[in-house]
Amino acid sequence: MVCHAPPAVVARRHRAGRLLPAWLLLLLLGGLVAAPPALAQGEIVWVEIEMTLDDGGQAHLTYQTRWRTGGTMHAFYFQGEKAKPRFEGGYAELPDGERCPLEITEDEGRWDIALAENRGFGPGEATYVFSYRADLAASRQMGITETDAGEPLAYLNWSPVAWDQPLEHETLRVRFDSVPVPGTGELDLAAVTAATGLRTERWVNERYRITYDGEGQPPALRIRFHRDGVRKREDHRIQLYLPAARFPGLVEAAARRAAADRLAAHRRLAIGLPLLLGLAALVLAAAGRKLKGLARAAATAPDVLWERDDWEPPRLRLSTFRKPGKVAELSDLEALVLLGLPFRALLAMLLDRLDLGGRLVRERGEGGLRLARSGAEPPADEPYLGALWERLTDTLAPVPPELAAEIGELVVGTVQRKAWDADLDATREHYRKLFAALFPSVVALAGMRLATGGKGERFYPAWVSEHHEAGSEVWSMPSGSLFRGGGGEFGGGGASASFAHALADFGPPPVRPSMLAYDPADLVSAYEHAACHSACHSACHSACHSACHSACHSACHSACHSACHSACVSGGSR
Repeated sequence: MVCHAPPAVVARRHRAGRLLPAWLLLLLLGGLVAAPPALAQGEIVWVEIEMTLDDGGQAHLTYQTRWRTGGTMHAFYFQGEKAKPRFEGGYAELPDGERCPLEITEDEGRWDIALAENRGFGPGEATYVFSYRADLAASRQMGITETDAGEPLAYLNWSPVAWDQPLEHETLRVRFDSVPVPGTGELDLAAVTAATGLRTERWVNERYRITYDGEGQPPALRIRFHRDGVRKREDHRIQLYLPAARFPGLVEAAARRAAADRLAAHRRLAIGLPLLLGLAALVLAAAGRKLKGLARAAATAPDVLWERDDWEPPRLRLSTFRKPGKVAELSDLEALVLLGLPFRALLAMLLDRLDLGGRLVRERGEGGLRLARSGAEPPADEPYLGALWERLTDTLAPVPPELAAEIGELVVGTVQRKAWDADLDATREHYRKLFAALFPSVVALAGMRLATGGKGERFYPAWVSEHHEAGSEVWSMPSGSLFRGGGGEFGGGGASASFAHALADFGPPPVRPSMLAYDPADLVSAYEHAACHSACHSACHSACHSACHSACHSACHSACHSACHSACVSGGSR
């Protein structure tokens, strides 16, 4: 169901140059000035969820969502639930206390939750309440695992849907019907742990305010997970474990699923073995024709190396679409990453630029560096600054350990898209010469290995992050002026002279902070691995593609659908 707001009054053009009378024009303008601004859509205020689980992983969920509008609101979209919801209806409590039924309809993988009979409310606040059932065992969000010692445990790894707007708070209450507790009312953690064997991940305890109580007769375990200040698109995931003996239905379902998986695997083997033997023959024949290209691939293998001492994949692989001599158009930061700038140095540079623009709050205490974003909106002139600003919180918090890798992978992904058909060797050389003209003193230092000595002789090799306490400056001082080299300016921001100290807050220093400090011999094995992988991949790909496509499509579709589905968020009120 699609609900539309009442039609707005619009100005219409008169024919043959006729103009509105002056008195009517003044009346309209006066009305526009006097009228309060109306919100184009509703604003979600908070979300509370009640979930009841039985011993087989069947869940009954009730969402309460509070919405506020200064105009008129009818409906919103609900999406992102990995398990297939079976809705049971709902209602909305309107500002005047009336309860209006909801109409819930599926719309291309999401659900339109609207006031019945195309009604709307506003201005004011209303609470939409709706319920559904879902099989968390079938969606693998609840199942059976075991400890290192072999003890079987039931796990729950689930999150309510994320929303496209921030929330004042989000609360999840989970009741386990099959897990008894000593009594009703509030319970302390020690009593719950002793009675139920409950375990959680450390990050769950750190992220939420958690309370425990017994509910019903006989009393069953209920856990409350509360969080204030939830950012837009942020999940409310929980992960906990209980003894498998409390979930016999889940154990039985897991056994049936394992038996079905084994049977399916045997069938696939029986059908696919002859096909695989034929494919192997084709692959060997194709690979034999391609072996002559291995030497050439090994010679150009440096193009594919994207390894650091301080991050994990993705890595750029050798491409057959490269055009010799073509230089990719990269931004300054992207070029630095291509030249080997470690991700922690990249993060420090971006934080300095946020600080320079007044979008960052820093605080250093006994617990180390703490950061918070400043301002109402992310910087609009630099996408990486915007992404970093979005990742930070409004309140001071320690630097997330994965932050440098996340920002670095974002830059790597952009470079891969921009340079998919470029000559990476030529691109790297182009930007190396460009930076050499801008920063000759840096280039002179870049070839040096990491050196340590007495006081005043500390080096931190990382391209334009080279800094020597007694030498010429590359980064600006805290005054905020642009940092300059011999031939011009770079970037429009500046890291302070304390850069090396701040960088230590992002993790231990890498053994080799920059690719520019490597000898080619250090990377031979990595080059050879990448070259062989690429050449064999090219040889096998065309032979295998047609035969494997049908067999792989179903499995790939399922995996990709799950990955993409979890990225969906709810909201989009109207």
